[in-house]
Amino acid sequence: MKIKYILYALLCCILLNACSKELDVESPNDLSISIDPSLIKDGVVNLKVGDTAKFLMSGNAENITFYSGEVGRNYAYADRKLALGATQLAFTSNATNGTQTNTLQVLATTNLAKLDSTGVVGASWTDITSRAVLSTGAGAKASGTIDLSDLVKNATDSLVIAFKYTGVTGSAQRTWAITALTVNNVLTDGTIIPQLTLATDATYWSRYRIGTSVNWAVPSTTQLQVVGGGATAPSNTSWIVSRPLFIGRVNPDPATVVKHLGSEIPKYTIAGNTYSGYNYVYTKAGTYTATLIAFNITSGDRKEIVKQFTIKVQ
Repeated sequence: MKIKYILYALLCCILLNACSKELDVESPNDLSISIDPSLIKDGVVNLKVGDTAKFLMSGNAENITFYSGEVGRNYAYADRKLALGATQLAFTSNATNGTQTNTLQVLATTNLAKLDSTGVVGASWTDITSRAVLSTGAGAKASGTIDLSDLVKNATDSLVIAFKYTGVTGSAQRTWAITALTVNNVLTDGTIIPQLTLATDATYWSRYRIGTSVNWAVPSTTQLQVVGGGATAPSNTSWIVSRPLFIGRVNPDPATVVKHLGSEIPKYTIAGNTYSGYNYVYTKAGTYTATLIAFNITSGDRKEIVKQFTIKVQ
């Protein structure tokens, strides 16, 4: 009976060991990736705009992905999570009703401790009103591009934008409408990463008023609006404040899937010739680093090969 239990225990140990062992992953070294050698001069693949870059493949790999090297498809940024370029604000304003002046301030801060009335009123704001072109009552005015790079200095900074309205008793108070509002992170390679638009952030604005009933209206997907009181209305101050914007947060550049587990390498037929590989057309002149990654993967391991080509498109 003891022998029976011993054998049973040994069997359990063998099974547990087998289950816990990671599956071996083979490197996809048998996959060959090449390009027509007649196009290569001094290590550079030369193409014309609109030409098809034919990446020829033989052998196999479970997965193959591709980065063209163009803006937004760059292998160098495959794992990038933070990147800070120029922080740019733009909007259109329209002032109507009355002639009061200096009733709208545009403010910004990277140091808002708390998003409540006390925190907002007591925060250290930078007045950026003078950087914008504002409506004077003769119709809507585009602000122009307002550079806030001097305020957002680190990729981890959070930026808050506010519009502060002040109406004074004694004459008809202004009504303001803010439209076409955007905040973008413009990277050095030309990538524009939207951080704020009215269409996407309508529900994330916070409104505060001081002492009176005049306040900014509930934001819509098209405008921010505050309606001032009449000549006998008391003086009033009200704020509308954006959510914190983490300007430097970016998504990694995505790859194009050429082949996934269970699929075949694509086949193309041109002029009666059939080949396996991947085709890509470059539509703009420039020099690009095209990257193909072949990899095999399990839940516990990954092995890959990376093949790169310098592509000059004229």
